[in-house]
Amino acid sequence: MFGETPDGFQTITPEEAKALMDSQDVVILDVREPHEFAMGHVPGAINVPMSEITLGCVLPQAPDLKQTVLVYCRSGRRSDVSGRIMAQSGYHDVRNFLGVIQWPYELVR
Repeated sequence: MFGETPDGFQTITPEEAKALMDSQDVVILDVREPHEFAMGHVPGAINVPMSEITLGCVLPQAPDLKQTVLVYCRSGRRSDVSGRIMAQSGYHDVRNFLGVIQWPYELVR
C-alpha cells in the first residue's frame, strides 16, 4: 500500500482485523496519542503512542514477537510507520488495519 513491505508486515482491511480479533488471540495496539485514544478506541486496544515504538524495541505490551499484532491509528499513516518499525525489530506478524475513521464497528469511549 505504501511502498515496499518488510517481512512480517502487511496492511489489511478493518473487516479482516475484526475477523482476527474474533477468532484468535491478538494484541491490538492503538498508536495515537493518549488524548486521541480517550476519545474512542477499538475494544481491547492498548494505547502505545507511535513515539514509543523505536527500531529494535520489544514492547512490554507485546512481548511475544511471534504473536499477531494488529496496529491502527486515526487514518492509517502512523500505524503504517509503527508496524514497519515493529516488523524490522523482529515481530513476525504485524498487521496495519488503518484507522478509526475506517473502522465500521463500535468504539469504546
